[in-house]
Amino acid sequence: MKKQQGFTIIELVIVIVILGLLAASAVPRFLGATDNARDASVEGVAGGFASAVGLVRAEWELAGRPAGDINVVYDGVSIEINDNGYPLASPEGNVLLSSGDDMSTTNCQEVFAAIMSQAPTNIAQGQTYAGQRYLISEGTAPNDCTYTLAASVEIDDGNTVTTGLSDGSVGQGFHYEANNGQITVFRN
Repeated sequence: MKKQQGFTIIELVIVIVILGLLAASAVPRFLGATDNARDASVEGVAGGFASAVGLVRAEWELAGRPAGDINVVYDGVSIEINDNGYPLASPEGNVLLSSGDDMSTTNCQEVFAAIMSQAPTNIAQGQTYAGQRYLISEGTAPNDCTYTLAASVEIDDGNTVTTGLSDGSVGQGFHYEANNGQITVFRN
């Protein structure tokens, strides 16, 4: 009869050490996967938003660069624009802007919904969170909007978003400057 042999203790230790080294090199890659996915999501939405802003401005250019409080029609939706051709609000919304007004959170929401063909769900800062993807607030400068990924900020016990929106220092998202059409992505 043949004597059965198993692994020696040295062979088992070597296999365990090799598995430990492989795990030590792989774990850090997986720890950042959630943040990387959030970054990619924000960059995708910001890119779509920037493209839509550019298309609205192109409609304004095609209209001959009219001045004053005017609207352009983009993808079948009438959009209020500023004197530089950048979107400010949706005329069908509740709050229209005159040339000296600053954008409100409502205007920021209207722009987001009007120019994006399938805008992600969103709420305004201070509203009750119910699974929406983006939190929208006025920026720190006039005619500035901040769009923050909801999964990247803290929500208090009452499901109200209270932090990290206006200054962009917390969370992941992007700013829209309506005066010049610039989109800036931010990360924590």
